[in-house]
Amino acid sequence: MANAQRLNRPPQINRLLAGIGLAAWSAMAGAADLVVAHMAPFTGPAAIEAAEYNAGIRLAIKATNAAGGINGQQLVLKTANDEYKPEQAVAIFRQLAAENTVATLMPVGSPAMTRILKDGLPETLKLPIIGLVPGAEPFRTPLNPYVYHVRAGDLAQYRKLVEHASTTGLKRIAVAYADIPFGTAGLAAIEGMLKKQGQDLAARVALPMADPARLPEIVDALARNTPDIVFVVSPAKLAGDFLKAYRAKGIGAPLAMPSYGNADVLCAIAGKDTARGVIMAQVMPNVSNTAIPIVRRFQEDIKKHGEKDMRPNIFQLEAYVTTQVLIEGLRRAGSAAPRQRLVPALDALKRLDLGGYVVEFSPTRHTGSEFVDISIIGRDCRLMF
Repeated sequence: MANAQRLNRPPQINRLLAGIGLAAWSAMAGAADLVVAHMAPFTGPAAIEAAEYNAGIRLAIKATNAAGGINGQQLVLKTANDEYKPEQAVAIFRQLAAENTVATLMPVGSPAMTRILKDGLPETLKLPIIGLVPGAEPFRTPLNPYVYHVRAGDLAQYRKLVEHASTTGLKRIAVAYADIPFGTAGLAAIEGMLKKQGQDLAARVALPMADPARLPEIVDALARNTPDIVFVVSPAKLAGDFLKAYRAKGIGAPLAMPSYGNADVLCAIAGKDTARGVIMAQVMPNVSNTAIPIVRRFQEDIKKHGEKDMRPNIFQLEAYVTTQVLIEGLRRAGSAAPRQRLVPALDALKRLDLGGYVVEFSPTRHTGSEFVDISIIGRDCRLMF
């Protein structure tokens, strides 16, 4: 099974994974270092997101260390593979909390995070999480005092996609959703928004994470309902497989996705021509627009500190931005007991402008940004905003 998953990955993802120690984290941290962790499923259906986020985190840490670190301390990254298994994620999180980890960054996967939050681990173990992925509403409400969300939530993305469909005259909206908590939460959110407008869904189909071979028959069932547009709520790999099966059936209705779809992944799996025209909500600025200061800084750091063949993308930018938020929180926390002082420091980030991308936290607000934009995949997989 592992070999099959490896063969199905885009080549650039294999290169990213090759640079990550997955079996265990490095023990190179010294007593004076600040240790942060990235726990994510580097194998399984969300491996693409995990690897790209890890690359963006590593870039931000390398650039910070090259500039002198934080309060005279160097940042060290632990990387752990939970294999998309909730039980393994819980065990890793407990181990991280028992060690010298000051915070966790961008854990990926709704099954694992559903379990971790249900068990109350962040607040019980007092280990902060910054940048939880996905941004489904059940992970954000009620507010958890140890969990900070940097990107705009999924509700904001769905609202933007519904508005876009409405303004372009597309009334019959269908939803294809991954059969995991984040997918079912997305379905419920979109359906609720439409009902407030007096609309019903044209169709809903579940996309099986464990059995993508069923996608052609699922696409047939969807087509029989003649939607004007189909919203796809899914991790990147499954979204790419769905797109490929959807286009193979010759269905003309456009596809629209929240940011999890990712243009590079869609193009790698389904082909550039097949992905062209897909509508995507974005929670980060245009990664190609260096007129935006945070994007320019990201691009410059790739030139200075990026790993071989690293090519900028939205996932990496999000991880880079999220790591900047943690870095600022650690700066304000000071060098004495940074883990204990990180939550008050983050709660005091009333308005942090990272360069055209603003994040704001308080004790009663742990959703940092409200930024959402609409993009369309154009020629050669380039995003048009």
